[in-house]
Amino acid sequence: MQVEAPPTGRTHGSAPTGLRRVRWWHERPLLLLCILFVAIAPLVTNRIYASDEIQYFAYTHSLFFDGDLDFSNQYLHFYESDRVKFERIYEDLYKKREPLTNLPLNVAPIGTGLLWLPSFSLAHGFVLAANSLGASIPADGYSQPYIAAICLTSYLLGCVGLLLCYSLARRYFTAWVAALSVVTMWLATPLIFYTVVAPPWSHATSLFAVILFLWYWDRTRTPDELRITNYELQERPGLGKVQPRTMRQWVLLGACAGLMMLVREQDALFILVPALEAVVRVWSAYQERMALVRQVAFSWVRGLVMMGVTAVAIFIPQLMAYRGITGAFGPSKVVTGKFNWTSPNFLNVLFAPDHGLVPWTPVVLLAVVGLVLLWRHDRLLTTGLAAAMFVQVYVAGSFLTWQSAGSFGQRRFINSTSIFVLGACALIAYALSHGVPKWVPAVVSLIFIAWNGGLLMQYALWCSPQRQGLDWSTVLRGQLEMPARALQLFWDYITDREKFYRSTRQC
Repeated sequence: MQVEAPPTGRTHGSAPTGLRRVRWWHERPLLLLCILFVAIAPLVTNRIYASDEIQYFAYTHSLFFDGDLDFSNQYLHFYESDRVKFERIYEDLYKKREPLTNLPLNVAPIGTGLLWLPSFSLAHGFVLAANSLGASIPADGYSQPYIAAICLTSYLLGCVGLLLCYSLARRYFTAWVAALSVVTMWLATPLIFYTVVAPPWSHATSLFAVILFLWYWDRTRTPDELRITNYELQERPGLGKVQPRTMRQWVLLGACAGLMMLVREQDALFILVPALEAVVRVWSAYQERMALVRQVAFSWVRGLVMMGVTAVAIFIPQLMAYRGITGAFGPSKVVTGKFNWTSPNFLNVLFAPDHGLVPWTPVVLLAVVGLVLLWRHDRLLTTGLAAAMFVQVYVAGSFLTWQSAGSFGQRRFINSTSIFVLGACALIAYALSHGVPKWVPAVVSLIFIAWNGGLLMQYALWCSPQRQGLDWSTVLRGQLEMPARALQLFWDYITDREKFYRSTRQC
């Protein structure tokens, strides 16, 4: 792997033209980022607890051991293991049946379960080998090696996704700016919770799938679209003449799109980015009155069709899962019944004091401001990301369950982490180019990380009713108390997770 580094002596945050090539291990910020990933790995919680986690896991376990989509025995296993803790699993999943198939509900997409299958299989092989040597580990798919395998897989995919975020940011910004932005958007947002504390959700895999798609889309763009010098947009005449990707590249981009759709259906909306690219290219050709404008349009449309066909082909396992569980090639009515196309909570999902994205995760507000500055780096990229962010807000506001009550923050926006990273990069680079010392954005980052860490520790201590929304008098009082309790809580997290998760017992 090779990455681009700025010439020696640069003080600004944006990457210049005339970049030299260096080996990745010569980039100290990237190495420090990888060291941080390794250091945090032992903190990953290896357990399955929430309803969504069980539904994702049910795919992996049932496909591996049973070869079917009847999750009755998976749901009953968890219920029988702790009838108090998993009472809602029995009531909401096992007892509620799809009318056409009489199978228990599973409204989770299949993609995360499929991504877990390789490591789950390795864990099974390990268990069998260990038992042959005298160990007595249950080879039933529920024992600790299996759970650890899927949790660590989610964490690993989340880290790979963050490295791809770094790689994407490095095409425009210096290594230090890219690394600081990645660390901030990991530790100061709900992403840290869903990669370390609760990895068996789909959000770490969603981050990986979305950034893989955006990263490959960006990598297959023509080089003259990418280079910016110190916030001065270079003249790039004749953009309508830019040739689209090869058919092979369109197919690979479609495969990435299909993976996004398998993990979370709403991630398919990021396909809007290459679609907007095609519109811009054809419009540029039209404005230049090119004689071959029809051929240009045909070339881009052909590429988009190839991408779409490939994406649908990759999405076939989900269509088959729909058919097997619901009896139709579509999601359960439990999902469609809680969706309102008018998006009545479009603004609430962003700004509601108790559940909104900005109150929960204020650092994203700065990142969105940075998107305005990113426009000066690459207008096509910024337009595509802004459009993708808009439709994500629209979809999140369309769900009757837009609050994500009981969750840590607005988890549905984790798939937009790459957007926040690039926005943060643009804002930091702008500040540095105007004489702000490096330590200032670093300190600001630490403040947001500390705020999010305090919220995470409070969340672990709150009873279930308190998790239904931010009560600001409780939050602010708790944030002031957290510094004095942080060391003890961290020790409890390392040595006794049940003690740390006080809310898992009677409050």
